[in-house]
Amino acid sequence: MRTTIYAAILAICYIITTSSSCHKHRHSHTGCERVACTAMFAMINTKVVDANGRAVVLDDAYSQRKTNGDIYRSQQPMMWYDSSYVVLDDGYLTKMQNMSDTFYFIGTKGGKEVVREPFAINADCCHVNKLSGKDVITAK
Repeated sequence: MRTTIYAAILAICYIITTSSSCHKHRHSHTGCERVACTAMFAMINTKVVDANGRAVVLDDAYSQRKTNGDIYRSQQPMMWYDSSYVVLDDGYLTKMQNMSDTFYFIGTKGGKEVVREPFAINADCCHVNKLSGKDVITAK
């Protein structure tokens, strides 16, 4: 009986040890393995207006990363209640932890590109952050 209990304890210790060691090294390439993040989901937004300041409803909106051409479409609603669009959010975090890059927010209407605006964005271990970029963009 004691042998069975000791074997069970050893098995449990082995499972806990091996699973925690995998977790430790999951983000070791980014230096984020010991960082505790908040549950907040960060989003970088912008509004798109016409020449008269009225909200523009785009047919499509996405962001393109300058260095590799990667296209990102947020899983959030394309247009928010306040007529703003998501440029980038924490859904892209794993692709740019502890990095900075330029993203072009691109919007189309009627088959034409009416918005192409650069945003400088960085990310730490937990969230994306806007370094520069317009809060309000006037569509062409």
